[in-house]
Amino acid sequence: MIRLLLFCFLITTCCPNSNAQDPNDIVSKLDHYLKSAHDVYNFNGMALVIRENEVILNKGYGYSDMSLQTPNTPDTRFPILSITKTITSTVILKLQDENKLSVNDKLTKYFPDYPNGSKITIHHLLTHSSGIYNYSLDVGVEDSTIVNYPISKEQMLSHFRDKPLDFDPGKYYSYNNSGFFLLGLIIEKITGQSFETVVREYIFNPLGMAQSGFDFINLPRVIRAQGYQFWDMNEAIPYKHFDSTFAYSAGSIYSTTNDMLKWANAVSSAEILSPKTWKLAFKPKIQNYGYGWQTGQYFGRKYVKHSGGYPGYMSEFIYYPDEKLTIVLLNNFGNYDQNVWSVGMGITSIVLGLPYDNWKSRKEVKVEETTLQKHAGTYISGKSKIQVNVRDNEIHIVIAGLPEMQLHPESDNDFFLSNFNTSLHFGDNALIVHEHGQDSRWVKKEE
Repeated sequence: MIRLLLFCFLITTCCPNSNAQDPNDIVSKLDHYLKSAHDVYNFNGMALVIRENEVILNKGYGYSDMSLQTPNTPDTRFPILSITKTITSTVILKLQDENKLSVNDKLTKYFPDYPNGSKITIHHLLTHSSGIYNYSLDVGVEDSTIVNYPISKEQMLSHFRDKPLDFDPGKYYSYNNSGFFLLGLIIEKITGQSFETVVREYIFNPLGMAQSGFDFINLPRVIRAQGYQFWDMNEAIPYKHFDSTFAYSAGSIYSTTNDMLKWANAVSSAEILSPKTWKLAFKPKIQNYGYGWQTGQYFGRKYVKHSGGYPGYMSEFIYYPDEKLTIVLLNNFGNYDQNVWSVGMGITSIVLGLPYDNWKSRKEVKVEETTLQKHAGTYISGKSKIQVNVRDNEIHIVIAGLPEMQLHPESDNDFFLSNFNTSLHFGDNALIVHEHGQDSRWVKKEE
């Protein structure tokens, strides 16, 4: 299953000003920060940082193959996973620029007998608002005959084509690999060529992305990153990646940071598409999603981005148009409850001169439930609130719009989040949250 890892924990409300910095100092800070993330098993892979089309950092951390102790390098191939969607959407929009399709075209124009196809447009497919059943919810990593071996497009279609819509097209946003699978088929219908051939013709070849492709699992072992489902100081558990035919136009591309540099510069320089079309791609349509791009803000700085995640790998592409800053992270360990967006936040802060923290090792301890219960309640800061719940000897926080997150105790009063560089301290009727190099105070509401 290919899942999008969206949530981030931004509970500090101030927007600090950026400070001018010595470029050499930025590189040193980035290197120390990424080493600290690697040292506590939060990052293992490649980090690419670009400012105004100049490379600040393109460096590997840890091993691409831990058994061989092969280092990660700018030439190491990684699955970019759902960052593929940014490329698929770009091809679709390029075809629109060439007047070969319209995002308003109905699905029945290309598949006349597709169920409910008269209600579904290319716009819906691009924005995850089609209501089509998401095949990756039905086909998981345990289905090796489907996931790990070549499978026909017809077989993949059978997993979602005839299932009822989850909702009326356009009504909701619901992340959907089936929609992007169909976009690949539309590209093939229009061009008369395979999706892979069209991507090479429109993207890889013009940009010189010679280290990018699709059939990741059949690459020579020496040039590809082995994925690890689990990694800590005691063990690294390898995981077999999916065959490219399973993810297809939703997530099958592999690349290197050398090649992602070329893609990043094309995006920031408005190449391939017209400037007007890039603006259309980045404009949020539904729930902050554009055409193949997520949109948002980090401390008031607008970004467009896309994440990728699958057991063994995580990826992140973040572009700040106003700051002319791009960050690409390709990581070769991970599982569904992990992400590298948290690492990307620290990189952003360093480059823009914002407060940040290096990662540090944390040791979880056991705390009695009676002690945890003392921390339960509602904590207020301005108009925002954090709900703290305790059940089954676990403590969780709930923030509006985010999934519930478990806290891990370091002491009776000190806790941390496993995937974010965030610590929390419960004091007398208050909660102090330390994140992004600064503290915020939340007062406990009297019941």
